[in-house]
Amino acid sequence: MKQITILSGKGGTGKTTITAAFAVLAKKAVVTDCDVDAPDLHMLLH
Repeated sequence: MKQITILSGKGGTGKTTITAAFAVLAKKAVVTDCDVDAPDLHMLLH
């Protein structure tokens, strides 16, 4: 199993977009959106 961590201390850097792209490309993926203020990864993957 490979693990990829995407993080940045600054907002608006494309973390969610890159994460969603990797999740779509992966055949099996476990994805977690740890943004406590505005998690929106579910909107990109739906």
